[in-house]
Amino acid sequence: MPVLPTGVESTPTTFTPAFPYVAQTNDFDDVFACAAMLSGKTIEEVREIAIAKIKHPARGPYYLGETLIAALMAQLGLVATVYKEISRVSDIPDVALILLDYNDEMEVGRHILFHRAKASHTPGTTIEYALDPAPWCKPADRVRTNFKGVAGTWAIGIHAMNSKAGAGK
Repeated sequence: MPVLPTGVESTPTTFTPAFPYVAQTNDFDDVFACAAMLSGKTIEEVREIAIAKIKHPARGPYYLGETLIAALMAQLGLVATVYKEISRVSDIPDVALILLDYNDEMEVGRHILFHRAKASHTPGTTIEYALDPAPWCKPADRVRTNFKGVAGTWAIGIHAMNSKAGAGK
């Protein structure tokens, strides 16, 4: 079972993300990249799990909505909630996939991994950041700390699966 970190190593001016950064390998595998960051697996391993366990197509184009995201996360020992609309950053769960660049007509968007964690440099301080796996992001833009304009977007909360779930079945 993956353990989702609750803290990050930090100084007053810098921090190290708690999740390893994984870039997308194409225009469609944003969820796979985020799942790889969360699980510590490679994006290829996540894709193989999706194909074998949740009947994901071996070739694109494709889009993972909340049902398939939940199924994939369950295969990785994680629980994904349903999409909830965000009106401010405080609405986002501590670990979540945020849906950006949503197109209403096509009903598609792309996902980034959000994390709110305790900073190690000062007790009681939190750091909110997101890892953007888009291959077109410049390295300096892969870690976001500015969430201006997040209102009106959607997020799926992620938490560790109860290790006792399914016991005795």
